[in-house]
Amino acid sequence: MTEGSTARSREDDLFILRRYIDQARSDGVRRLPAEIKLTEVLGITRARLSGLLKKLEAEGLIWRHIGKGTFVGERSLTGELDSMPQKLTPPEAFEARLTIEPQIAALAAQRATTLQIAEMRDCIAQMRGLTEFEPWAMLDERLHRLVAKAAGNTLLLAVYDTIRESAPSGMRNIVNRAFSKTMRHESNAEHERYVDAIESHDSREAEALMRAHLLAVRQSIFGTI
Repeated sequence: MTEGSTARSREDDLFILRRYIDQARSDGVRRLPAEIKLTEVLGITRARLSGLLKKLEAEGLIWRHIGKGTFVGERSLTGELDSMPQKLTPPEAFEARLTIEPQIAALAAQRATTLQIAEMRDCIAQMRGLTEFEPWAMLDERLHRLVAKAAGNTLLLAVYDTIRESAPSGMRNIVNRAFSKTMRHESNAEHERYVDAIESHDSREAEALMRAHLLAVRQSIFGTI
């Protein structure tokens, strides 16, 4: 079949390949056959097929992984999570938190158990008695994750963990410089307010207070963005 492809133009072969990929996407196919199989199915020479696949990969219609094959759609970033701290800027990392955590707080207001709320309260009580940043920051992270757990959605918890773990390595130092003792005191009060809303099962208030808290933290760290 590949002999017939020599009579077709490159544009013809590209059209045939695009149509094949569109059909694969419609059929829910995630991985395309090996190139040698595609040459037989589509009647495109191996040399031309390789160049066409490279073009479509650049366009984001497919992505290729050496040793694993050719996949329909754009490359997922889930395989690059380990290197994410080196790729993200601190504002990007915080923007992701600001996008997801208010919604998480709203769900926590619907689903948090008495025990989970008690754990949040205990966390806040410990934070109030601290003067050093490092132990305070560890409890701050624990409190936010307790809220994420209380949302009762495993996938959202995984997304939350991914966001926190993807923060640039210098993020802690940036936060430390911004959070004076006064700022930590104000943050403690904000924590208490959104936990009050969670305990009251007020989703709208919990969402608004979490957003206000994160906006205040962002302002302290980065100024006006």
